[in-house]
Amino acid sequence: MALLEVKHVKKVYKPRLVGVGVTALRDVSFSVRRGEFVAIMGESGSGKTTLLNILAALDKPTSGQVLLEGKDLARTRERDLAALRREHLGFVFQDFNLLDSLTVRDNIFLPLVLANVPHDEMERRLTPLVKTLGIERLVDQYPYELSGGQKQRTAVARALITRPSILLADEPTGALDSHAAESLLRTLGRMNARGQTVLMVTHSTNAASRATRVLFLKDGRVRKQIRRGERDSEAFYAAISRSLAATIRPQRGGATHA
Repeated sequence: MALLEVKHVKKVYKPRLVGVGVTALRDVSFSVRRGEFVAIMGESGSGKTTLLNILAALDKPTSGQVLLEGKDLARTRERDLAALRREHLGFVFQDFNLLDSLTVRDNIFLPLVLANVPHDEMERRLTPLVKTLGIERLVDQYPYELSGGQKQRTAVARALITRPSILLADEPTGALDSHAAESLLRTLGRMNARGQTVLMVTHSTNAASRATRVLFLKDGRVRKQIRRGERDSEAFYAAISRSLAATIRPQRGGATHA
């Protein structure tokens, strides 16, 4: 069974007053296996953010299903969704979403505090994680004292300390310089190599080239997907660039594969 299954998802935003609704997603279907690194690409307005919000259980589809480890998110009671997000989903955002009033350590601990995890267990999880991410010397500093790359690695640590089933990343390199972005992408690659499932929304072809599969959204539909296969990052980058250019051009029909 797939870790994540998206089945014929449609999302229509209806106006509060009389008017025509806006269809953000149209019959989107795909699945993510445990241990995959999937990137989702598309132009602004293609439906990427809407899709990510639905996958994160922050919004519900108008029709269709999203199954996480077999559980239908749309049918999960609201009071259970918070626990599901906390226990099964890790989030990394473009703007970090760290609290400047908390140290790096306490920012990372925050989801565990909300889950009432004992402090000793928090510390056991923290030590290897911050070492892997290269921020072990920063845990007593505050976010305003960090560089962009250090802030994002802190955000990744906060997302991973809950040991989520899947890490959802929304433009994680968008606010970083090229050096920090490269460092973060290598980190995500290492985490994926250790078995962490990653789903990343990105405009960056370079970021997408680190994934094992790329889905291309256009007008609320998955128009194409390609797999890395035996290609290295450079060859996959070229394939993504060609596919992205082809996706931007007007097309007919459903998703294709390469």
